[in-house]
Amino acid sequence: MVLGRRLWTRVLPVALGLGVLLSACSQTEAAPGKPISLADFQLIDRLTWGANATEVARFQQMGRTAWIEHQLRPDAPLMLPPEVQRAFANMPVAQQSMGQMATELEAVRFDAVHNRDPEMKRQLYAPYQAAMKDASTQVLSRSVLRDLYSPDQLREQMTWFWFNHFNVRLGAQPLPVMVRDYVEDSIRPRALGRFCDLVDVTLRHPAMLIYLNNTANTAGKINENYARELMELHTMGVGSGYTQKDVQELARVLTGAGVDLKTWPAPAAPKGGFRDGLFVFDPAKHDTGDKTLLGQRIKGRGYEEISQATGILCRHPATARRISTKIARYLVADEPPAALIDQMTETFQKTDGDITAVLRTMIAAPEFTASLGGLYKDPQHYVLSIMRLGYDGRMIYAPAGVTAMLASLGQPLYGRLTPDGYPLDAAEWSSSGQLGDRFNLAGRIARGPLQLFLDGSGMAVDTSAPDFKAISAATGIHAQRAPATQKALAAAANDREWTTLFLASPEFMRR
Repeated sequence: MVLGRRLWTRVLPVALGLGVLLSACSQTEAAPGKPISLADFQLIDRLTWGANATEVARFQQMGRTAWIEHQLRPDAPLMLPPEVQRAFANMPVAQQSMGQMATELEAVRFDAVHNRDPEMKRQLYAPYQAAMKDASTQVLSRSVLRDLYSPDQLREQMTWFWFNHFNVRLGAQPLPVMVRDYVEDSIRPRALGRFCDLVDVTLRHPAMLIYLNNTANTAGKINENYARELMELHTMGVGSGYTQKDVQELARVLTGAGVDLKTWPAPAAPKGGFRDGLFVFDPAKHDTGDKTLLGQRIKGRGYEEISQATGILCRHPATARRISTKIARYLVADEPPAALIDQMTETFQKTDGDITAVLRTMIAAPEFTASLGGLYKDPQHYVLSIMRLGYDGRMIYAPAGVTAMLASLGQPLYGRLTPDGYPLDAAEWSSSGQLGDRFNLAGRIARGPLQLFLDGSGMAVDTSAPDFKAISAATGIHAQRAPATQKALAAAANDREWTTLFLASPEFMRR
């Protein structure tokens, strides 16, 4: 306790300042064997979940231009380390299709719910709850391992960004058996593609339709939940010119778009309808009348109305500006420069929402270069950057330890309760309470591997703690320490105290 108080008196004034040392950003190509510049290190740190020795070496081998291009246009298929691939292959959630798992578990839930004997109901419901818990654990583990070890780091960052944008909550049943498919098969392949494709694929996904109640949206009994969030959160945004009448008209367009959890393999589509896995468009539940959305007439013709409506929303000027602004807030600054937003918005509109083109415009802008090293990390970036830096080249066998860290900082992975997703600005994550939690976490990490290396039997595969002092010197992160941080680190009594102060420093909390 005395040690904790002594460290607090040293580091708290530094941490609360949230200052960061910025240097002139060179645009020269890095060369293998040469020390990496601060500007290049900060670029790597910004476009990944955290710079580490492996990524620095890859950057130096490829050179700045080729490395950036690889991040914008990553190879397909995704190449993960063999250990990660084996871990994925052993997870039951990957051995069944979402449709098969969801329908089988729905049958279990149905039997439990409709059993009148309380004890039998409990016994029947127990395996359903256990399966949902196991699926959640596996989904979280897969996400952590991809973020830590994938070479396609910008795609992983944008996958999280788009999930957060099209947010669903993992804990809402039966979503745990759907979120793996939602993230890996729907969002990730399109994370650097076209924005409208993301809108379309999330609209047809059972996780979204169940989460936002569109399964209850039928002709004569309109449910506006999803229609409202599609306009307010996913596309145009509040204050962009749409009206309550537009929300109602969009809800009418979406009537009949629902989910069938009763049978698998999926039966034929209903007459005049459409089916894709668990998604079903039932014309018997659809409002067949003509609609008017944002002044444009949508003729009542069934499923095709949805594509017309999403096209109107995706190509609206307000959507182009809102999405460009949100990407810039995620990767540039809490208050992005207006000139940069203008450029990104123009690219969005010229390319029909090509996300890679928008990102390329952003990265090439001087405003992006000037921002490097100054963007405050939310808990997701903070925790993952620690893991990537400290445990580079070491396979974490128990990713649940990482997800527990995120939960302890108030940002559980896939755990946002409301459809708006986690906030991106520093004000939400820089309170004195949050800084205290980060300091405590830094201290725990400094003491050892925190059960990150337990194998299936509970035995520790690796018990060594990372040498953050040596790692920081080797990767170039030491170059951005401000004088106050250097003074605090120089006064550290031992390596554990040094690591705590380093991970709690204001420079490490920025990217």
